[in-house]
Amino acid sequence: RSRRALVVEDEPHIRELVALHLRLEGLTVVEAATGDDAIRLAEAEPFDLVILDLMLPRVDGMTVCRAIRR
Repeated sequence: RSRRALVVEDEPHIRELVALHLRLEGLTVVEAATGDDAIRLAEAEPFDLVILDLMLPRVDGMTVCRAIRR
């Protein structure tokens, strides 16, 4: 099974750049632009790595982190 990463960043250019570099390292990358999306994705499937922006609109990164860890 390939390693899976979730990249959570509301700025599209930053999210795409981080995802590109992870893909170049051989990871399967799933991208999310909002905390709500990140929580939904993490509940649906496991990830080996989560890269999370703390300053997200609506649902901040710390809330997302707590939800994922539960």
